[in-house]
Amino acid sequence: MPILLLAVLLGGCGRSFGHINAGWLKQVDLVYEEIEGQRDKAPFERNSYTDPAFLKQLADAMNSSSRLSGELDYGVEFRMKLTYGDGYTEDYILNLGQASGNPGLLVAESKSSEGYSIPVKKADKLRALVYSDAEAEAEQLAAVIAEGPVTLSRNELYTWTGRREYLNLQLWKGSYSEDWTTPSPLGGRQWRGQFKLTVTDDTGTSLSSYDFNGAPYEELSFDSPFPVQFGDYNSDGYPDFTIGQYASSNGYEYKLFTLRNNVVEELTVKQHPWLFISGGEGRYSVRLQNVSGGFAASHYDNSLGQTVREIFAWNGEEFAETGQ
Repeated sequence: MPILLLAVLLGGCGRSFGHINAGWLKQVDLVYEEIEGQRDKAPFERNSYTDPAFLKQLADAMNSSSRLSGELDYGVEFRMKLTYGDGYTEDYILNLGQASGNPGLLVAESKSSEGYSIPVKKADKLRALVYSDAEAEAEQLAAVIAEGPVTLSRNELYTWTGRREYLNLQLWKGSYSEDWTTPSPLGGRQWRGQFKLTVTDDTGTSLSSYDFNGAPYEELSFDSPFPVQFGDYNSDGYPDFTIGQYASSNGYEYKLFTLRNNVVEELTVKQHPWLFISGGEGRYSVRLQNVSGGFAASHYDNSLGQTVREIFAWNGEEFAETGQ
């Protein structure tokens, strides 16, 4: 019996077990199990991961998994513990093996009879990180320390203000790195750290500044410059806009802001500190769909196996969900 991946009587695959929010993950611990005849192949006895790139890669793999039907028969390669920012933990079994080109196996410790298959491409990316040579991994993650401002997005406001002013997203403290072994948005170029939204005039003079950081993300990351998509979703005549972060292969999470008299303010979306959105124009900034009294946003829900459309209306103080 293969000790790592699968000796499974398959009757087909179902949908994923749900959505893992990479932004909420604080740490992942992997403990290698003692398997007869395989100890010399262990990459480590125990390892902890806190790097956002690894956490995103893992969450993406888990969110892409599909439930296996039939009887499961498997060994245990790694015991995996997910720790979230609020201290909540979840325990899993993760089987990858060293050989590329094979799917991974994911099992929740609380439901050991239910297995989920991680697609080959996702499993290959994970095993490359878990089994990579420490020196090579350190070289991949080597970063240039960035002391800002480094501008990732510069957007003219003349259409909205009638003046030559600009909204900028700038990295003020963080790092720049390149990892071409992992495709974007988890690899390639990465600007990571503490960002600010600033408003400047055409001479570069700062008119206002807003610190764009906070839970659940200890730091933000972007893999390329991008334009901000503007709209007016509460019909007050001021430009509103979104700035987002990669959440999973199904979409990004966004904060909603407005710009009133050259001052950036966050617009509250009740019970949605971050809006999870699939598709749309742009990645790190999307234009929301205007509807009467507010906006609509859509996301793909793995647990339902379909796209869900939500409508939010402005009540004078915040946006609140009104239906689908």
